[in-house]
Amino acid sequence: YLFFIVSAVKLLLLPAYRSTDFEVHRNWLALTYNLPLEKWYYENTSIWTLDYPPFFAYVEWGFSHVASYFDPLMLQVQNLNYSSFSTILFQRLSVITTDAILFYAVKRYVEIQERRSKNRKNWNSDKSFAILLITICNAGLFIVDHIHFQYNGFLLGVLILSINY
Repeated sequence: YLFFIVSAVKLLLLPAYRSTDFEVHRNWLALTYNLPLEKWYYENTSIWTLDYPPFFAYVEWGFSHVASYFDPLMLQVQNLNYSSFSTILFQRLSVITTDAILFYAVKRYVEIQERRSKNRKNWNSDKSFAILLITICNAGLFIVDHIHFQYNGFLLGVLILSINY
C-alpha cells in the first residue's frame, strides 16, 4: 500500500513545473521510435541529442512504444518542444511506474535482511518499514525524478537488485 500512496502523491505533480528534461526525454522517445539503431546517437534535429548509454536508450525505445498509445504526435522528431496533456501524463507515469523497480528491489533487500537476522534478533518489522519509507519517499529522488523526468529511482532499483542476487 505504501507504493500506491506515494504514487498518488506523485500524480499530484501532473500540472507542476517541467524542466528542459521533459523535452529531452520527449526527443529521445521520438528518436528511438522512428530511427534505426545506428542513427540514434547521430540525429541532431534537436539540441537534445541522445547521449545516455545504450541500456537507457533501449529503455527509451521501450517507453516509446507505450507512448505511441498516449499521443503519437510526441513521437515526431521534428515536433520540437511538443507538450500535450497526454505527453505530460505519459512522462509522469513512466517515472512513477519505473519506481516500482525501486520498491521491489528495496522490499527484496528487506526480506533478505529479515531472513539473515532471524537468529540474531536485531531486525524487526519497524526497521523494514523504515527502510522502505526512507527509500520510497526520498526527497532527492522525488525532486530529481518527478520534476526533472529522470529515472534515478529505477536505476537505483536495478543496482539494489544486482546486489541482492
